[in-house]
Amino acid sequence: MDVVPVTDIDMFASSDQGTRYEQYRQLRELGAVVRLREPDAYMVTRYTEVKAALADHSSFISGEGVGLNAEMNQLIRGTTIASDPPEHDLLRSVVANGLKPRAVRGRSEEIAQKARSLVAEVVARGEIDGVAELAEALPMSVVPDFLGLPDRNREHLYEWAKVGTDTLGPATERTPYNMEMSLRMFEFTHELAQNRDVAPGTLTAAMLEAADQGVIPKEKCPLLFIDYIGPSLETTAAAIGHLLVVFAERPDQWAALRAEPGLVGSTINELIRFESPFRGFARVAARDTELGGVEIPRGARVWPLTASANRDERKWERPEEFDFRRNPIDHLGFGFGTHGCAGQGVARIELHALIHALLESVERFELTGDPVIAENSMVNTHAEIPVRLVARNAA
Repeated sequence: MDVVPVTDIDMFASSDQGTRYEQYRQLRELGAVVRLREPDAYMVTRYTEVKAALADHSSFISGEGVGLNAEMNQLIRGTTIASDPPEHDLLRSVVANGLKPRAVRGRSEEIAQKARSLVAEVVARGEIDGVAELAEALPMSVVPDFLGLPDRNREHLYEWAKVGTDTLGPATERTPYNMEMSLRMFEFTHELAQNRDVAPGTLTAAMLEAADQGVIPKEKCPLLFIDYIGPSLETTAAAIGHLLVVFAERPDQWAALRAEPGLVGSTINELIRFESPFRGFARVAARDTELGGVEIPRGARVWPLTASANRDERKWERPEEFDFRRNPIDHLGFGFGTHGCAGQGVARIELHALIHALLESVERFELTGDPVIAENSMVNTHAEIPVRLVARNAA
Protein backbone atom coordinates (compact mmCIF):
# COMPACT_ATOMS: atom_id res chain seq x y z
CA MET A 1 0.00 0.00 0.00
CA ASP A 2 1.12 3.54 -0.71
CA VAL A 3 1.34 6.13 2.03
CA VAL A 4 -1.62 8.48 1.71
CA PRO A 5 -0.58 12.06 0.96
CA VAL A 6 -1.74 14.57 3.60
CA THR A 7 -2.60 18.21 2.89
CA ASP A 8 -3.40 21.37 4.84
CA ILE A 9 -5.17 22.97 1.86
CA ASP A 10 -8.20 24.91 3.10
CA MET A 11 -10.93 23.54 0.86
CA PHE A 12 -13.44 26.03 2.24
CA ALA A 13 -11.43 29.26 2.25
CA SER A 14 -13.01 30.47 -0.98
CA SER A 15 -16.03 29.77 -3.16
CA ASP A 16 -14.23 31.23 -6.19
CA GLN A 17 -14.33 28.76 -9.05
CA GLY A 18 -10.78 29.41 -10.23
CA THR A 19 -9.39 28.90 -6.72
CA ARG A 20 -11.26 25.63 -6.29
CA TYR A 21 -10.21 24.29 -9.70
CA GLU A 22 -6.57 25.04 -8.89
CA GLN A 23 -6.95 23.22 -5.57
CA TYR A 24 -8.43 20.21 -7.34
CA ARG A 25 -5.51 20.19 -9.79
CA GLN A 26 -3.01 20.26 -6.92
CA LEU A 27 -4.84 17.45 -5.16
CA ARG A 28 -4.91 15.27 -8.28
CA GLU A 29 -1.16 15.73 -8.56
CA LEU A 30 -0.71 14.64 -4.95
CA GLY A 31 -2.63 11.42 -5.46
CA ALA A 32 -5.89 9.68 -6.26
CA VAL A 33 -6.72 9.78 -2.54
CA VAL A 34 -5.47 12.62 -0.35
CA ARG A 35 -6.12 13.06 3.35
CA LEU A 36 -7.37 16.46 4.43
CA ARG A 37 -6.29 17.46 7.93
CA GLU A 38 -9.18 19.80 8.67
CA PRO A 39 -11.88 18.63 8.51
CA ASP A 40 -10.44 15.13 8.67
CA ALA A 41 -11.48 13.40 5.44
CA TYR A 42 -10.03 11.23 2.70
CA MET A 43 -10.60 13.17 -0.51
CA VAL A 44 -10.93 11.14 -3.71
CA THR A 45 -9.62 13.34 -6.51
CA ARG A 46 -9.31 11.48 -9.81
CA TYR A 47 -12.03 10.27 -12.16
CA THR A 48 -11.41 6.51 -12.04
CA GLU A 49 -11.25 6.37 -8.24
CA VAL A 50 -14.19 8.75 -7.73
CA LYS A 51 -16.35 6.61 -10.00
CA ALA A 52 -15.21 3.45 -8.19
CA ALA A 53 -16.06 4.96 -4.79
CA LEU A 54 -19.52 6.04 -5.95
CA ALA A 55 -20.16 2.58 -7.41
CA ASP A 56 -19.18 0.77 -4.19
CA HIS A 57 -22.07 1.68 -1.89
CA SER A 58 -21.35 -1.22 0.46
CA SER A 59 -17.81 -0.03 1.25
CA PHE A 60 -18.58 3.69 1.19
CA ILE A 61 -21.90 4.22 2.91
CA SER A 62 -24.20 7.25 3.03
CA GLY A 63 -26.35 6.39 6.02
CA GLU A 64 -24.03 8.20 8.43
CA GLY A 65 -24.37 11.44 6.52
CA VAL A 66 -23.13 12.83 3.23
CA GLY A 67 -21.77 16.14 4.49
CA LEU A 68 -18.80 17.33 6.54
CA ASN A 69 -20.95 18.72 9.33
CA ALA A 70 -22.08 16.40 12.12
CA GLU A 71 -25.19 18.41 13.05
CA MET A 72 -26.51 18.53 9.49
CA ASN A 73 -25.64 14.87 8.94
CA GLN A 74 -27.86 14.01 11.88
CA LEU A 75 -30.66 16.23 10.59
CA ILE A 76 -30.83 14.62 7.14
CA ARG A 77 -30.58 10.99 8.21
CA GLY A 78 -33.39 9.02 6.65
CA THR A 79 -33.51 10.90 3.36
CA THR A 80 -32.74 8.88 0.25
CA ILE A 81 -29.40 10.64 -0.14
CA ALA A 82 -28.40 9.81 3.45
CA SER A 83 -29.47 6.17 3.61
CA ASP A 84 -28.15 2.82 2.41
CA PRO A 85 -29.70 -0.27 0.84
CA PRO A 86 -32.10 -1.87 1.51
CA GLU A 87 -33.75 1.20 3.10
CA HIS A 88 -32.43 3.44 0.35
CA ASP A 89 -33.78 1.22 -2.40
CA LEU A 90 -37.26 1.22 -0.87
CA LEU A 91 -37.31 4.99 -0.39
CA ARG A 92 -35.93 5.67 -3.84
CA SER A 93 -38.52 3.40 -5.46
CA VAL A 94 -41.15 5.79 -4.10
CA VAL A 95 -39.27 9.05 -4.67
CA ALA A 96 -38.17 8.17 -8.20
CA ASN A 97 -41.47 6.65 -9.36
CA GLY A 98 -42.81 9.93 -10.72
CA LEU A 99 -39.41 10.82 -12.16
CA LYS A 100 -39.23 7.92 -14.59
CA PRO A 101 -38.52 8.89 -18.23
CA ARG A 102 -42.08 8.37 -19.45
CA ALA A 103 -43.58 10.51 -16.67
CA VAL A 104 -41.01 13.25 -17.14
CA ARG A 105 -41.32 13.33 -20.94
CA GLY A 106 -45.04 13.86 -20.52
CA ARG A 107 -44.25 17.28 -19.04
CA SER A 108 -41.79 18.30 -21.76
CA GLU A 109 -44.08 20.59 -23.72
CA GLU A 110 -45.35 22.27 -20.58
CA ILE A 111 -41.78 22.96 -19.46
CA ALA A 112 -40.81 24.13 -22.95
CA GLN A 113 -43.70 26.63 -22.92
CA LYS A 114 -42.62 27.96 -19.54
CA ALA A 115 -39.06 28.35 -20.84
CA ARG A 116 -40.22 30.20 -23.97
CA SER A 117 -42.40 32.56 -21.95
CA LEU A 118 -39.63 33.30 -19.48
CA VAL A 119 -37.06 33.89 -22.21
CA ALA A 120 -39.44 36.25 -24.01
CA GLU A 121 -39.83 38.27 -20.81
CA VAL A 122 -36.11 38.58 -20.06
CA VAL A 123 -35.15 39.31 -23.66
CA ALA A 124 -37.70 42.13 -23.66
CA ARG A 125 -36.04 43.58 -20.57
CA GLY A 126 -32.60 43.35 -22.16
CA GLU A 127 -30.30 43.78 -19.19
CA ILE A 128 -31.08 41.47 -16.27
CA ASP A 129 -29.65 39.76 -13.23
CA GLY A 130 -29.21 36.35 -14.79
CA VAL A 131 -29.48 34.60 -11.43
CA ALA A 132 -32.70 36.03 -10.01
CA GLU A 133 -34.51 36.65 -13.30
CA LEU A 134 -33.56 33.53 -15.25
CA ALA A 135 -31.49 30.89 -13.42
CA GLU A 136 -33.70 30.80 -10.34
CA ALA A 137 -36.89 31.75 -12.16
CA LEU A 138 -37.09 28.73 -14.47
CA PRO A 139 -36.90 25.92 -11.86
CA MET A 140 -39.17 27.95 -9.59
CA SER A 141 -41.74 28.10 -12.40
CA VAL A 142 -41.50 24.33 -12.94
CA VAL A 143 -40.66 22.49 -9.73
CA PRO A 144 -43.32 23.63 -7.20
CA ASP A 145 -46.17 22.83 -9.61
CA PHE A 146 -44.49 19.58 -10.67
CA LEU A 147 -44.30 18.53 -7.01
CA GLY A 148 -47.81 19.76 -6.18
CA LEU A 149 -46.76 22.26 -3.52
CA PRO A 150 -49.18 24.93 -2.27
CA ASP A 151 -48.68 28.61 -3.08
CA ARG A 152 -47.69 29.52 0.47
CA ASN A 153 -43.97 29.65 1.22
CA ARG A 154 -42.99 29.39 -2.44
CA GLU A 155 -41.07 32.63 -2.05
CA HIS A 156 -38.85 30.86 0.52
CA LEU A 157 -38.19 27.58 -1.29
CA TYR A 158 -35.09 28.60 -3.21
CA GLU A 159 -33.46 30.16 -0.15
CA TRP A 160 -34.17 27.05 1.89
CA ALA A 161 -32.65 24.83 -0.80
CA LYS A 162 -29.57 27.03 -1.07
CA VAL A 163 -28.72 27.12 2.63
CA GLY A 164 -29.32 23.38 2.95
CA THR A 165 -26.44 22.54 0.65
CA ASP A 166 -24.17 25.15 2.24
CA THR A 167 -24.74 23.59 5.66
CA LEU A 168 -23.35 20.24 4.47
CA GLY A 169 -19.90 21.83 4.74
CA PRO A 170 -18.02 22.65 7.94
CA ALA A 171 -19.44 25.30 10.27
CA THR A 172 -18.94 28.89 9.12
CA GLU A 173 -20.30 32.29 10.09
CA ARG A 174 -23.25 31.43 7.81
CA THR A 175 -24.16 28.29 9.77
CA PRO A 176 -26.56 29.77 12.38
CA TYR A 177 -28.68 31.38 9.66
CA ASN A 178 -28.44 28.28 7.48
CA MET A 179 -29.61 26.00 10.28
CA GLU A 180 -32.52 28.32 11.08
CA MET A 181 -33.65 28.27 7.44
CA SER A 182 -33.17 24.48 7.22
CA LEU A 183 -35.35 23.98 10.27
CA ARG A 184 -38.03 26.18 8.70
CA MET A 185 -38.04 23.94 5.64
CA PHE A 186 -38.36 20.87 7.86
CA GLU A 187 -41.29 22.50 9.66
CA PHE A 188 -42.93 23.28 6.32
CA THR A 189 -42.59 19.74 4.98
CA HIS A 190 -43.95 18.31 8.25
CA GLU A 191 -47.00 20.59 7.89
CA LEU A 192 -47.48 19.49 4.28
CA ALA A 193 -47.41 15.82 5.22
CA GLN A 194 -49.60 16.20 8.29
CA ASN A 195 -52.22 18.34 6.57
CA ARG A 196 -51.88 16.60 3.19
CA ASP A 197 -51.61 20.06 1.69
CA VAL A 198 -50.47 18.93 -1.76
CA ALA A 199 -52.15 18.81 -5.15
CA PRO A 200 -53.72 15.47 -6.16
CA GLY A 201 -52.06 13.45 -8.88
CA THR A 202 -48.59 14.87 -8.16
CA LEU A 203 -45.33 13.37 -6.86
CA THR A 204 -45.94 14.45 -3.27
CA ALA A 205 -49.49 13.10 -3.34
CA ALA A 206 -48.21 9.76 -4.65
CA MET A 207 -45.74 9.62 -1.80
CA LEU A 208 -48.46 10.15 0.79
CA GLU A 209 -50.49 7.41 -0.88
CA ALA A 210 -47.49 5.06 -0.67
CA ALA A 211 -47.31 5.80 3.05
CA ASP A 212 -51.05 5.14 3.41
CA GLN A 213 -50.51 1.74 1.79
CA GLY A 214 -47.69 0.90 4.16
CA VAL A 215 -44.99 0.92 1.47
CA ILE A 216 -42.97 3.45 3.46
CA PRO A 217 -43.36 4.69 7.05
CA LYS A 218 -45.53 7.81 7.27
CA GLU A 219 -42.90 9.61 9.33
CA LYS A 220 -40.55 9.45 6.33
CA CYS A 221 -42.73 11.69 4.14
CA PRO A 222 -41.49 15.08 5.44
CA LEU A 223 -37.87 14.02 4.89
CA LEU A 224 -38.60 12.71 1.43
CA PHE A 225 -40.37 15.94 0.49
CA ILE A 226 -37.03 17.62 1.18
CA ASP A 227 -35.38 15.14 -1.20
CA TYR A 228 -37.60 16.62 -3.90
CA ILE A 229 -37.41 20.31 -3.04
CA GLY A 230 -33.75 20.93 -2.31
CA PRO A 231 -31.80 19.28 -5.15
CA SER A 232 -34.39 20.12 -7.80
CA LEU A 233 -33.99 23.87 -7.40
CA GLU A 234 -30.47 24.97 -6.61
CA THR A 235 -28.32 22.73 -8.77
CA THR A 236 -30.43 23.41 -11.87
CA ALA A 237 -30.27 27.14 -11.17
CA ALA A 238 -26.49 26.87 -10.74
CA ALA A 239 -26.18 25.17 -14.12
CA ILE A 240 -28.27 27.89 -15.82
CA GLY A 241 -26.09 30.59 -14.31
CA HIS A 242 -22.96 28.90 -15.62
CA LEU A 243 -24.62 28.57 -19.03
CA LEU A 244 -25.01 32.35 -19.23
CA VAL A 245 -21.43 33.07 -18.17
CA VAL A 246 -19.85 30.35 -20.29
CA PHE A 247 -21.50 31.55 -23.49
CA ALA A 248 -21.10 35.25 -22.69
CA GLU A 249 -17.37 34.56 -22.49
CA ARG A 250 -17.42 32.39 -25.62
CA PRO A 251 -19.67 34.11 -28.19
CA ASP A 252 -18.13 32.03 -30.99
CA GLN A 253 -19.41 28.83 -29.38
CA TRP A 254 -22.90 30.30 -28.96
CA ALA A 255 -22.94 31.26 -32.65
CA ALA A 256 -21.75 27.76 -33.56
CA LEU A 257 -24.41 26.13 -31.37
CA ARG A 258 -27.08 28.27 -33.03
CA ALA A 259 -25.96 26.70 -36.31
CA GLU A 260 -26.02 23.20 -34.78
CA PRO A 261 -29.00 23.09 -32.39
CA GLY A 262 -28.95 19.32 -32.52
CA LEU A 263 -25.98 19.48 -30.15
CA VAL A 264 -27.95 20.89 -27.22
CA GLY A 265 -27.71 17.53 -25.45
CA SER A 266 -23.94 17.54 -25.87
CA THR A 267 -23.87 21.11 -24.59
CA ILE A 268 -25.69 20.14 -21.39
CA ASN A 269 -23.26 17.29 -20.71
CA GLU A 270 -20.27 19.54 -21.29
CA LEU A 271 -21.72 22.31 -19.14
CA ILE A 272 -22.24 19.94 -16.19
CA ARG A 273 -18.74 18.50 -16.66
CA PHE A 274 -17.04 21.87 -17.05
CA GLU A 275 -18.86 23.70 -14.24
CA SER A 276 -20.13 20.91 -11.99
CA PRO A 277 -22.75 22.49 -9.72
CA PHE A 278 -22.00 20.24 -6.75
CA ARG A 279 -18.52 19.48 -5.38
CA GLY A 280 -19.42 15.98 -4.17
CA PHE A 281 -21.30 14.19 -1.40
CA ALA A 282 -19.24 12.57 1.35
CA ARG A 283 -19.40 8.95 2.51
CA VAL A 284 -18.11 6.88 5.45
CA ALA A 285 -15.90 3.80 5.03
CA ALA A 286 -17.89 0.80 6.29
CA ARG A 287 -14.75 -1.34 6.53
CA ASP A 288 -11.00 -1.08 6.00
CA THR A 289 -10.89 -0.46 2.27
CA GLU A 290 -8.26 0.02 -0.42
CA LEU A 291 -8.79 2.75 -2.98
CA GLY A 292 -6.29 4.34 -5.31
CA GLY A 293 -3.47 2.32 -3.82
CA VAL A 294 -3.98 3.52 -0.25
CA GLU A 295 -5.79 2.04 2.72
CA ILE A 296 -8.81 3.89 4.07
CA PRO A 297 -9.67 2.80 7.63
CA ARG A 298 -13.13 1.80 8.76
CA GLY A 299 -15.11 4.80 10.03
CA ALA A 300 -13.13 7.38 8.04
CA ARG A 301 -15.06 10.10 6.27
CA VAL A 302 -14.48 9.88 2.52
CA TRP A 303 -15.18 12.75 0.12
CA PRO A 304 -15.37 11.81 -3.58
CA LEU A 305 -14.80 15.11 -5.39
CA THR A 306 -16.93 14.76 -8.49
CA ALA A 307 -16.09 18.33 -9.51
CA SER A 308 -12.40 17.39 -9.54
CA ALA A 309 -13.06 14.12 -11.38
CA ASN A 310 -14.87 16.03 -14.11
CA ARG A 311 -11.66 17.97 -14.82
CA ASP A 312 -9.23 15.10 -14.46
CA GLU A 313 -6.46 15.29 -17.08
CA ARG A 314 -6.22 11.49 -16.99
CA LYS A 315 -9.77 11.20 -18.28
CA TRP A 316 -10.38 14.24 -20.49
CA GLU A 317 -8.36 15.92 -23.20
CA ARG A 318 -8.11 19.68 -22.58
CA PRO A 319 -10.31 19.44 -19.46
CA GLU A 320 -9.93 23.14 -18.69
CA GLU A 321 -11.54 24.06 -22.01
CA PHE A 322 -15.27 24.24 -22.67
CA ASP A 323 -16.28 22.59 -25.93
CA PHE A 324 -20.00 22.07 -26.55
CA ARG A 325 -19.20 19.40 -29.15
CA ARG A 326 -17.34 17.19 -26.64
CA ASN A 327 -20.45 15.38 -25.33
CA PRO A 328 -18.91 13.81 -22.20
CA ILE A 329 -21.75 11.38 -21.56
CA ASP A 330 -19.83 9.71 -18.71
CA HIS A 331 -19.31 12.85 -16.60
CA LEU A 332 -20.09 12.51 -12.90
CA GLY A 333 -21.95 15.78 -12.40
CA PHE A 334 -25.19 13.93 -11.65
CA GLY A 335 -23.42 11.42 -9.46
CA PHE A 336 -23.12 7.72 -10.26
CA GLY A 337 -24.33 4.39 -8.98
CA THR A 338 -26.98 3.83 -6.34
CA HIS A 339 -27.12 7.50 -5.39
CA GLY A 340 -27.09 8.94 -8.90
CA CYS A 341 -29.43 11.93 -9.18
CA ALA A 342 -33.01 10.66 -9.45
CA GLY A 343 -34.23 13.99 -10.78
CA GLN A 344 -31.67 14.49 -13.52
CA GLY A 345 -34.32 13.79 -16.16
CA VAL A 346 -36.29 16.85 -15.07
CA ALA A 347 -33.13 18.96 -14.91
CA ARG A 348 -32.12 17.90 -18.40
CA ILE A 349 -35.56 18.74 -19.79
CA GLU A 350 -35.46 22.17 -18.14
CA LEU A 351 -31.98 22.88 -19.53
CA HIS A 352 -32.91 21.51 -22.96
CA ALA A 353 -36.04 23.66 -23.11
CA LEU A 354 -34.23 26.78 -21.92
CA ILE A 355 -31.29 26.47 -24.30
CA HIS A 356 -33.60 25.96 -27.30
CA ALA A 357 -35.66 28.99 -26.27
CA LEU A 358 -32.49 31.06 -25.95
CA LEU A 359 -31.16 29.84 -29.30
CA GLU A 360 -34.38 31.00 -30.95
CA SER A 361 -34.36 34.44 -29.33
CA VAL A 362 -30.84 35.49 -28.31
CA GLU A 363 -28.07 36.55 -30.67
CA ARG A 364 -25.49 36.79 -27.90
CA PHE A 365 -24.98 37.37 -24.18
CA GLU A 366 -23.02 40.39 -22.96
CA LEU A 367 -21.84 40.62 -19.36
CA THR A 368 -22.47 44.14 -18.09
CA GLY A 369 -20.45 43.62 -14.92
CA ASP A 370 -18.47 40.94 -13.14
CA PRO A 371 -20.46 37.85 -12.11
CA VAL A 372 -20.58 37.46 -8.33
CA ILE A 373 -19.83 34.02 -6.92
CA ALA A 374 -22.18 32.86 -4.17
CA GLU A 375 -20.57 31.83 -0.89
CA ASN A 376 -21.43 28.16 -0.54
CA SER A 377 -19.28 25.40 0.91
CA MET A 378 -20.55 22.63 -1.37
CA VAL A 379 -22.11 24.21 -4.47
CA ASN A 380 -20.45 26.05 -7.34
CA THR A 381 -22.91 28.81 -8.16
CA HIS A 382 -23.46 32.53 -8.62
CA ALA A 383 -25.15 35.15 -6.45
CA GLU A 384 -25.49 37.65 -9.30
CA ILE A 385 -24.84 37.73 -13.06
CA PRO A 386 -25.31 41.14 -14.68
CA VAL A 387 -25.96 40.30 -18.31
CA ARG A 388 -27.60 41.73 -21.39
CA LEU A 389 -29.50 39.38 -23.68
CA VAL A 390 -29.20 40.77 -27.19
CA ALA A 391 -32.26 39.77 -29.21
CA ARG A 392 -31.63 38.14 -32.58
CA ASN A 393 -33.62 40.73 -34.47
CA ALA A 394 -31.78 43.52 -32.65
CA ALA A 395 -28.22 42.32 -33.30
